[in-house]
Amino acid sequence: MKKVLTVVLVLMMALSCVFASDFKFLFTELDQHPEILAGFLPTLTTIGVGYNGLNLIDGNLTQIQTTLGGGYTQRVLYQDPTNGKPLLANQLVYDTVQVRWNIKFLQGFGQSWVEGKDLFTTYAGYEGRIEKGVDSMVKGQSRYHGYKNPVTKEQGETPLLGMDEWFDGFGVKGKDTAKIYPDLDQSVGYSSIATIFYAGAKFNYMEDKMVSNKGFLAELKMQYAPGILNTGANYYSATLNAVAGTTLYELSDKKGLNLFSIVLIDRVNVNWTDGSQVPTFASMPVSLGRKVRGFNTNSYNTNFTVVNNLDLRFAGPDIVIDGIFPRLNLFVDVGYHA
Repeated sequence: MKKVLTVVLVLMMALSCVFASDFKFLFTELDQHPEILAGFLPTLTTIGVGYNGLNLIDGNLTQIQTTLGGGYTQRVLYQDPTNGKPLLANQLVYDTVQVRWNIKFLQGFGQSWVEGKDLFTTYAGYEGRIEKGVDSMVKGQSRYHGYKNPVTKEQGETPLLGMDEWFDGFGVKGKDTAKIYPDLDQSVGYSSIATIFYAGAKFNYMEDKMVSNKGFLAELKMQYAPGILNTGANYYSATLNAVAGTTLYELSDKKGLNLFSIVLIDRVNVNWTDGSQVPTFASMPVSLGRKVRGFNTNSYNTNFTVVNNLDLRFAGPDIVIDGIFPRLNLFVDVGYHA
């Protein structure tokens, strides 16, 4: 596997040198481990290239993307992996080692009222990933995660348990360790190898200048990870995300740069995820806690979620460095899960 990933990376770099004018550098993800320099040092990243040389439809985007990445991060579970109940205490804290690769094809259609944007963009692709859960790098050190010691029953700052200790300490052993999260089953060594196929369509009628917004944006994405090709993953997922925005007030200087603006944004997200094996990395982005601000990622993982995020944004001047400006968000989030 390491040799294959090395060859892919070398080919990406070589092609980018030969056809430099047709390639675009992609930087798609960045994450940190909270125990490494207090989270200031990136410990996971995904980069790649996009090839624009095909040009199947004049005036519309045709792109092939290839990305590669991975790293080391911390994960906290707020749902019991043995029975699915919320973990108000005794959260499982562990680290993950990850490797990811992705190949994606995008094709645009029509022209949006926003200059340089396609009205519709369809895409399809394949994502591969390898994950392994390991004991927290601060195992044994005292941390407060609402922990209740399985032996003393005391709650508060207690030493973080290793993964085996956590499962065994709560009297759960063997192949049924993680009925909810198959990638945390002891029988597979807390690991998963996933092959995920996906497709989607995006409607872009939104002008987004960061300090101002106007229009509408909607995206439908479908994912399928067939069990026959995977270890610890067999699921499907459908997500609809729609955003509407309008600028209520905007004050600019003589050069057209923003001095102060008020923007109203409303977002609706609907998701259905199901299957015989739904791993943590699949449920994490669509969990209710991930989408309703004020709750923890990996909390309230269920088959169905619907969330509405309403924002009133007050943006200050960006006259010093374009794209860097102060902003105050007032928001109301409403979510439902079942």
